[in-house]
Amino acid sequence: MKRYSIVLALVIPLLVMVLIKSFTTGHFRSDASKWAESSINQTNLIMQEQLKSLEEKPLMVILDEGKAIPDEVGETVNIPARTLLEKDNQKKLRAHTGSIVLVSADPAISAKIWMLLSQMGYKKLYILTDSTDNEVLKYKFRPDTGTVPEL
Repeated sequence: MKRYSIVLALVIPLLVMVLIKSFTTGHFRSDASKWAESSINQTNLIMQEQLKSLEEKPLMVILDEGKAIPDEVGETVNIPARTLLEKDNQKKLRAHTGSIVLVSADPAISAKIWMLLSQMGYKKLYILTDSTDNEVLKYKFRPDTGTVPEL
């Protein structure tokens, strides 16, 4: 009987942990479809002239080293994308209560950082852009004609 109590003492907590892990659904702060909705609808994009219409002064986060914003609208902080997750930089972002606008010459970097920060729970997060045209519509599809023999 003593052998069974030791085995049960080890198996029961393990079983409880497996059940908790299995039945706990959302480990993230929001589900993926809800989280990606603003990116698909492009409500996460903001243009320079729209910055003035924000209710409060935004925190402009410059993701490129040495880049400056020509028309400052709010507080500006230089945080290179590669150092964004450092503790001091996270404190700067968390300390700001208003909107956060990501600025980069490369839209892909801004989009990646936006996804990361929004998944971490940041709200009122925008990407500064000069165009709200959908990327899919910018380029015309051209089939590869090099593989088809010409007649």
